[in-house]
Amino acid sequence: MGIRQFALRIVLLSFLIFANCSPGQAVAEVSHDIEAVTNLILVKELKILKLGIAIRKQTESRKLSRERRFSLYALANSSLTSIGAFMSGAGRLHYANMPKKAPNNLFENATIIRVIANGVGVGGVLLEASKDAIDARKDRLARVDPKSAAKDVEVLNGEIVQLMKERSALAAKLPETMHLQYQAEETFLADMQDAVLTEFRALYVDVKGKKARRKMQLFLTGTSNLVSGGGSLYSGIIVPHKYKSNPIKRVRYGGVGGITDIATGSLNILTPFAVTGADIATRRDAKAVLFRQLGAGDIGDLVRLKKQVADFQVQGDTILCSSTEIAARQKAAAAVIGILEKHKELNDQERKHALEKLVRRVLDSGVDSSGSFSKVVNGIGTTVGAYRYTRNAHRRFLATGRAGITYGIGNAIGVEEVIRDGVVRELRHYRAKGEHALVSQILDDELKLLDEAQLAIEKSGNATDR
Repeated sequence: MGIRQFALRIVLLSFLIFANCSPGQAVAEVSHDIEAVTNLILVKELKILKLGIAIRKQTESRKLSRERRFSLYALANSSLTSIGAFMSGAGRLHYANMPKKAPNNLFENATIIRVIANGVGVGGVLLEASKDAIDARKDRLARVDPKSAAKDVEVLNGEIVQLMKERSALAAKLPETMHLQYQAEETFLADMQDAVLTEFRALYVDVKGKKARRKMQLFLTGTSNLVSGGGSLYSGIIVPHKYKSNPIKRVRYGGVGGITDIATGSLNILTPFAVTGADIATRRDAKAVLFRQLGAGDIGDLVRLKKQVADFQVQGDTILCSSTEIAARQKAAAAVIGILEKHKELNDQERKHALEKLVRRVLDSGVDSSGSFSKVVNGIGTTVGAYRYTRNAHRRFLATGRAGITYGIGNAIGVEEVIRDGVVRELRHYRAKGEHALVSQILDDELKLLDEAQLAIEKSGNATDR
């Protein structure tokens, strides 16, 4: 059964369940207590969904600024690396036939530019990690971080379970016909409870996965730039000065930079897979934690409850509740169902974009993988020149010069890619904002809708928290 059919049926059921009719005065007090408990259960269920939306909103609200900053780091890194690689590569090709006339300061300056590029990468990672730590602290204080939200949901869920038991005990005091109808309403409440718990779990797992993805991305990016910069500094600046009087050692130890380029270039190629793996593993662990923490929400149970709602036949007399309560509960049900439908649509779009981005990161030679393939080529050329052509300066200069030009081209392409991706991102953001289709805008609207539904329930009857 599709979610839209389920939505129509559950709204119809809620209308039938909450329809108007009067019982005898003898049961009016019990019915009033049941309605108060029902309202309180619905309010707590709405709070669970609001907590899930709130933690996702925190991630979405920072997404654009993070992407913009990363683009700036990538633009600076690729631009400087490209300049340094072209300087080194062109210089070595130019002096290939007269290597003894090659000025050492030319290659040292090229190395310094590459080291600065790596420094920008490391500095960017440190800035992002620091800002993430500050944001995480703010979220903890506001109790909109995943851990705090999960604890609050655990408390709310426990309260709902107790209220459901209290409601069942009250319903047992009523005549059989009314008891059956209150049981029907209880099925609806249980379906709502399971639906909001399932959605909270999905939102919680999504946020945890994205946080793990970002942490892994920062760690690997920082490691790559640190190792690459260290290798360049050692082989391009320290070694020439340390072994100035020993040309053989100067050449062979200079090959360390090639080895670090091969290692970090390979690391960059594998980064998209490592980041995706961290995301998947964290999502799996987060699901396990919530299953232990919340207990309910098993997929099989959810399917069974939906089937019970769809197959249920309303019997007997109607129950005591005002038309205002009927409208408030219908509004709550419609809000929850509408949000679930919208989130399914957003998740489908996000999965499609994530797959496209992964493929592009693997295949691109530029910013997303830091010129990975051309970097490996540069490392191979440098290593071959240092260890195979140690005593043949002409062949060494040709090998390292060609590799350097290749690396420069790779990063030049990276500059074009980061500019193009940035323009596309800004255009999409501008268009979506104008259409009120940004995820952050949608989440804001959903929180507002749930606040209105909660307020309507609280105003319609006795829903004082306990």
